[in-house]
Amino acid sequence: MLETRHLQVFMAIWELHSFSKAAEKINLTQPTVSGHIKTLEAILGIELFNRSTRDVSPTKAGELFHSYARRILNLMAQAEQEMDLFIGREKGTLEIGGSNIPGEYILPPAIGQFKKGRPIIKLTLKIGDTREIVTAVGEGQLELGMVGAVIERPDIIFEACLVAELLLVAPPDSPLAGKEQVKMAELTNYPFIMREKGSGTRKTIEKALEQAGDLLQSYNLSIIAEMGSTEAIRQAVKAGVGCSIISRRAVQKDVELGLMSASSLPELNLKRQFYLILPKQRRISPLAEEFRQFMQQNCQQEPSLQK
Repeated sequence: MLETRHLQVFMAIWELHSFSKAAEKINLTQPTVSGHIKTLEAILGIELFNRSTRDVSPTKAGELFHSYARRILNLMAQAEQEMDLFIGREKGTLEIGGSNIPGEYILPPAIGQFKKGRPIIKLTLKIGDTREIVTAVGEGQLELGMVGAVIERPDIIFEACLVAELLLVAPPDSPLAGKEQVKMAELTNYPFIMREKGSGTRKTIEKALEQAGDLLQSYNLSIIAEMGSTEAIRQAVKAGVGCSIISRRAVQKDVELGLMSASSLPELNLKRQFYLILPKQRRISPLAEEFRQFMQQNCQQEPSLQK
């Protein structure tokens, strides 16, 4: 007969591709983990993993069993949460994910606020690119996510949650520092750091230039570097490498501390929509639903900059 522990051991090995690492994660000895898998394979009558000296990989049967094991464990966790809520006890675990900007600058403070009235609950946050987070929600690895782009996935609901503003940021000793607004013609005179192609921030900038028309598109930014993360650009601007366009939330503290200057670009519509994502066909847990409602009610406003 299948037992919960069999499924937990199976999922740990699936994620880590290692019996020893799985044993460490779930606080069991390696022989015990091996015993659970042997028992599970005997019950099912088929091998679930290919074993080698270097790696452990699922067989075709293991890949098929994985989706059922994950769903069973998710349903068990959801049932436990429902019963806790029924008797007035709020606890549980919530696994959420965020793409670059939400994962680093929007979700962490929101999680802190959400946990204040719920000290017993445990939240885990995974950060990845938009496609990675959408896939994880679709496959049930995460209950909710927050991303900055819509991907065509019929099994995922994208709920508009927050419109974020992008600002021009410059080193504090730059001639641009202290200006409330900067014109594009002026910006072309200064070294510019751009996000990498394909990123949400880059797409927002390119779309804004396209919407602004031929006049602004004719201005050539003096791009001296392309960087793969918001954090890398933050550090480069603070180090005096150049100026850039970045999310207001990412630089709020830096501007308040005088580590960089922020200005608007009135000729460009630098607004970016962020979305909460959830599975369409699968009911989320009560705790996930609470967090979803909390985000929709409390994360609409952009923070003001105290210069």
